[in-house]
Formats: sequence, C-alpha cells, structure tokens
Amino acid sequence: MKKKVIFPLFLLLCIIAQLTFGEWMQFKGIKPDFFLILVIFWAWDKRWKSGLIGGFLVGVTKDILFSPLLGLNAFSFSLLGFLVGEIRERIYGENIFLFLIVVGLISILNEVIVSLWLFIFHISSFLKEFPLPLFISLYNSLLSFFIFLILNKRKQREFI
Repeated sequence: MKKKVIFPLFLLLCIIAQLTFGEWMQFKGIKPDFFLILVIFWAWDKRWKSGLIGGFLVGVTKDILFSPLLGLNAFSFSLLGFLVGEIRERIYGENIFLFLIVVGLISILNEVIVSLWLFIFHISSFLKEFPLPLFISLYNSLLSFFIFLILNKRKQREFI
C-alpha cells in the first residue's frame, strides 16, 4: 500500500513545486523542470520499466496542465524515463558526477524532442533560442545536485 502512494504523492509535490517555485525560481526566462527531474530520479531509482510508466504518467500530467499538445511530454518523458533506467543499469549509480551528466544530457534531449514535435506541428520554430536548452540543463543539474545529496543522506540513515 505504501509503495502505491509514493509516486502520486511525488507527482502532487512536483505539481505544487512547478506552480509555486517555477515562476519564483525563474531566471531570465529559464526555469527548472520539476516534472523532468521527477522522471529522472524515479527512473534512476526504480530502473527502466518504472521509468517508462512513471515518465508516461508524469508527461500526461504535464501535458494536461501546461502543454499545447496532449501527448507531447508523455512521449518525451516515457522515452527519457526508459533511457535513464537503461543508463542506470549500465553505470555505477552512486557517482554524483555521472548522475549530473545524465541529468544535463537528458534535459537537453528533452528540449530537442519537444522542440522537434512543436516544429512538426507548426506551433514553434525548431530550437529558436539555441542556448536555452543548455541553460535549462545547467539549472536542472544544479537543482538535482541538491536533491541527490538530500536523498543520499536519507538512504544512509535508513541503511544504518
């Protein structure tokens, strides 16, 4: 029962964080993507199957609340959740630097996928502001660094 409540609780916290802190933490039009960070952490911790399903659920939620196209983020987050889960199975997961590199690359890949779909459906031009994905990836990596440290401390306390 407890395991079934954890993901919806994290998703609710993510929605609240995006709605409240997303605008507050905005810096020159760049704000962190708490939904993507949730998908990355969930897939990193639970492996690829849960990453795929969790990515789809988080993506659909983000599409309903924030996106002009239904399914845009669901597709992207499902793909990225699967990819993060597969990467996690092949590398040492406790290394924070590898994790931050994964967060940065996944953030850039997410921006490219979303921009490509928006371009295909004639909603936006493809990567109209190119440095933007780089800054978003840095912002997500910085935020993930602190979340990783907090979760790592919690895991160490549970282990003892």
